[in-house]
Amino acid sequence: MENSSQQPTDGVEHTVENFPEALADGTTVLVAGTIDPTTYALCLRALCHYSSNADTSVVVTTTENASETIGRYERVCPTADPSQLRLVDMTSEQYISAPYEDTPTISIPAPDDLERLVLAISELAGIGGPITGQRHLVIRSLSPILASTPVERVSTVLSRISGIRTPGGLGLFGLDYTAHDEETMRELATCVDGILWMTKRPDDRIEFELRSTRAHLNQY
Repeated sequence: MENSSQQPTDGVEHTVENFPEALADGTTVLVAGTIDPTTYALCLRALCHYSSNADTSVVVTTTENASETIGRYERVCPTADPSQLRLVDMTSEQYISAPYEDTPTISIPAPDDLERLVLAISELAGIGGPITGQRHLVIRSLSPILASTPVERVSTVLSRISGIRTPGGLGLFGLDYTAHDEETMRELATCVDGILWMTKRPDDRIEFELRSTRAHLNQY
C-alpha cells in the first residue's frame, strides 16, 4: 500500500494530507469537495493509497484520455503496475476495444453513453480470470457524465456497476462539488456509503476527511 501524498502532479508538487487510515472492505465513496478531483488525480492517489499490488482496478476516465491517465497514475504511484488497471476512456472520438493491450482499454466516444459504459466495465472486469486480490472500481470524475445525463439515471448506473467489484473492493467516484447543486449531491449520496471530502488550504495543501453521507447532508 503506497501513500502518494508527496508525488508531483503536472510538474508541480502539491501536498496531499494523509488519507483516512482505512476504508472498510467493500466501501463506496464520493471523492468530492471544492476542487475538481481530476486536477490533482485524487481518485488515483486514493486508489494507490488503499490498494495493494495484488489488486486490479477498472478505472473510468472522463476528462483525460487513457494514456494521460496511465501517465498520471505512474507519477502519483510510481511503484504500482499500470497493467493492473483496466481503463474505460470516455474522451475518445471513436469506439475502440483493445482489451488485450498491456493496459486493457475500451474507448467510448460519448460521456452520456451509459449503456455502453456498463458493457465496457463488465467486459474489462472479466479479463484475466480469477484474481488473488481485490477488484476496485474508480470513476475519476462524474461531472462530465452529469453534464448531459440526469442524476437519477447516473445513480441507477452506479448501483449497477458497483457489482463488478469483489466483495472487498472499493468504489471511488470523483465529483467536483462546486459544479453541481445540492439535490445532485443528495441523489448521489443514496448510492454510496460515505464521502471522502477534500479541501484545498491556503498553502495549497489538500486535506481529506471521511464523512458519512448523513453527517455531510445534515449540514445543509
